[in-house]
Amino acid sequence: MTSRLLPSTSRNEGVTGRIDQTKADIATLRQQYAKLILWEKKCIWFDKKKPQSKIHIPFHRWQALLAIHKHLLQEHEHFFSISQMPSARAAIRDVPYDYAMFNRMWRYGIYSPLELLHQNLPGSLGPMLHFIYHVSSTLNRFLEFDPALGVILYEQLGDVTRYHMAAQRQHRKHLAGISRYWYRKAADQIPISPLCHSWATIDIFFDHWKGFTFQRDMAAHFVIAHRLLLDNFSAERLKALTNDFLSLFPMHIQRPTSRNQHEVYIMSCNIASVLGYGTPVYPQVADLFSKKQSSDAAIESAPAMETEYVSNSPTELCSQLKLNQAFQAIRLTFQTLFVLLRYSNFPNAIPGIHISLAFLWRVSFHRSVMESLEATVPWQAVAGFLNSLFSHNTVFSRIQDEKFPIGEYETAPQLPEDFLIRGQVWSQFYYPNNFFKDTSGYGISIDEMDSEEVVRRHRCLWLGVQIAKVS
Repeated sequence: MTSRLLPSTSRNEGVTGRIDQTKADIATLRQQYAKLILWEKKCIWFDKKKPQSKIHIPFHRWQALLAIHKHLLQEHEHFFSISQMPSARAAIRDVPYDYAMFNRMWRYGIYSPLELLHQNLPGSLGPMLHFIYHVSSTLNRFLEFDPALGVILYEQLGDVTRYHMAAQRQHRKHLAGISRYWYRKAADQIPISPLCHSWATIDIFFDHWKGFTFQRDMAAHFVIAHRLLLDNFSAERLKALTNDFLSLFPMHIQRPTSRNQHEVYIMSCNIASVLGYGTPVYPQVADLFSKKQSSDAAIESAPAMETEYVSNSPTELCSQLKLNQAFQAIRLTFQTLFVLLRYSNFPNAIPGIHISLAFLWRVSFHRSVMESLEATVPWQAVAGFLNSLFSHNTVFSRIQDEKFPIGEYETAPQLPEDFLIRGQVWSQFYYPNNFFKDTSGYGISIDEMDSEEVVRRHRCLWLGVQIAKVS
């Protein structure tokens, strides 16, 4: 336990009893932390001893493995309760957050056993369900103790529910709804930075793809391409993976109409790669998106995300990230958009195009960023797509208005993809105030107003008009 856990007592603290109580609290917390570390090390040791291949694991082995991880969760719960005692000073109360205890609890106490159980399905179904129920109860007890922990724990509850979906596929639809419920609550807590604790598990997730061999699988090519982007691996291999993904993508778009919105997830990940996945190397760009529009000074001083199409000289921003990595992210993003536009006659493509246009609209307010991207944007295909959307029921007043397009009842209904992008830094000024306050569309369902297709078409046309105006 480092000294940072031991806040010094103030010389001005005149009450001896208060000082003695603080010392006692610190001693108790140090003792509990030592126990927690002991069990954490045991879990790490057991996790390293896990079988490297999928083999049958006897029930008593599962019991022993899960008992250790459950005990670690118990130690975390006890540690937190001690730190939050009424007598504890503010510095002591902050210790669980300073030491990222909830991320550690997730990584060593929850994620690792869940992943092992998942890999051994269906043989591990019984132990997996038992452990999921135990974890869910533990996380909910934390929330009962302090509802403010929802900022961290809602996301974890959503992740646990996704593992439940993998274990019980017959209840997949119901569990997907529960998972979305937790993720949306997480977004409601911190709408400008949802799922901000995902970095605790993203590295672990990508670890499972190291050395992965696959056939012509679109999803695998896409995930590994992003892993290479995140880790700044070989540009040649990244380019090959990107090309393979793009060649397989059309078959996915042409599948029977689906409400799973895979194309939205794909474009959302691509946009995240353009912005550096929210890493600190992009603070100035993120700061731009936090403003409605760039001032002249901001335009002059803002770093540009140069690409090979614009300049061969790396700017300060791209020298940090490495020019080629930024270029590959931009290339992946807008070549994916080009494929979506080519197959825009298939319904699955339109939601992904919609959020891409929303991103370009936000970028258009910041000249320095737009100048860095515009050479790679397939503008001709964008224009062709927008022209194809006009029909006999197009309401021109909706798409020409400066305000966000509203419907017949003076309402703005939500589309499924709105909930998937609402917390992203670039989407903050897209939606009207209180747009998500009533998830039924301000009290009127989308079916009572327009079809989802009509609402989405008007949104895309409105975005096209707004981009043209700014440009």
